[in-house]
Amino acid sequence: MIHQLTDVQGQLSDLRERGFIRGYSVGWDWDVFPYTVKLGSTTYIGAAPTAGKTELIKEIQINLSAIHGLNHMIFTPETGSPAEIFAELCHAYTGKPYIKGHSSMSEGEKIAAEMFVSEHFVIVDPDDSDLTITQFYDLVDQFEREHNKTIHTTLIDPWNELAEEYEIADLGREDKYLSRILSKVRKNAKAKNRHNFVVTHVRDQAQVIVGETRYYPMPHARELAGGQVWFRKGMSMIMLWRPPFGLSDERNRAYEVNELQVKIAKTKPKGTSKNGVYVMLFDIEQCRYYFRSQTNGAKLYANRERLVQRSKAIQPAIGFYEPDNFLEEMQKPVPRIEIKDLNFGYEKPDNLPF
Repeated sequence: MIHQLTDVQGQLSDLRERGFIRGYSVGWDWDVFPYTVKLGSTTYIGAAPTAGKTELIKEIQINLSAIHGLNHMIFTPETGSPAEIFAELCHAYTGKPYIKGHSSMSEGEKIAAEMFVSEHFVIVDPDDSDLTITQFYDLVDQFEREHNKTIHTTLIDPWNELAEEYEIADLGREDKYLSRILSKVRKNAKAKNRHNFVVTHVRDQAQVIVGETRYYPMPHARELAGGQVWFRKGMSMIMLWRPPFGLSDERNRAYEVNELQVKIAKTKPKGTSKNGVYVMLFDIEQCRYYFRSQTNGAKLYANRERLVQRSKAIQPAIGFYEPDNFLEEMQKPVPRIEIKDLNFGYEKPDNLPF
């Protein structure tokens, strides 16, 4: 618990020579979207309802699996039943609808998608029972023991679906409760070497009126429901905003109908991302996000090619370092898992992702 400089001399020397260590790429070049996922850390994503939070984190986790072979355990009851969630993941993976119909995936694509999703995603569905954050992380540990399989990231989407577990020391105050529980989220990530994602909503905002258009502004990280404890306790913080279609920004650029502005509001550990606002666009048919090239307007989708297949083109640079045994680790086979006894206790909403 107590360290002197000499205790970490080797790590300090590595830091001096190699720079800060970025996390796993989420599929876009650093100069397009400078955000990476580092194990042992957390990302909190906040936005208003229907802003596209679930679609974005789904894209990120699929990319992490396709590129790096990472595995995920997710709790997202608002998305639908386990079967419906798996179908959504298959759609996002192939870019084609799972449900039979025009432009839906072929049988071969369906099998490939199911194998990929089965290998990398596990869904927690407590039926009608309450689930606390402690119970959720206990389920992750239990799954790892029983299946001899590492879970690299977890997802709670949204936070308000968890049951609260107040203690006397919280004095019934939400800020004290959140401070304690969010510390548990961070400590769990560090102790288990996972990345814990949490999606939450913003509190009520003042509405902006421009002519006949009414909208809510880009939320600040201090405006998450529950107060600025989120901003104080968060490591990586991402805020999402769907700008009002029909209006323009301060540079007179018209907002697009499928636009999502991604604000990286906080970066910890240092070097894992870069604060700023980045404009994404949603391809509703493929169920994927993309950026628009600033040079020729081309759509820039995430590159899901396995990193081990293009590793020769990657050279170490200041601020970026992969372990010496990275290729060896990435080439290890990931054991196949099967998810059985799916529960169909939730009804899927009819609304679109936004």
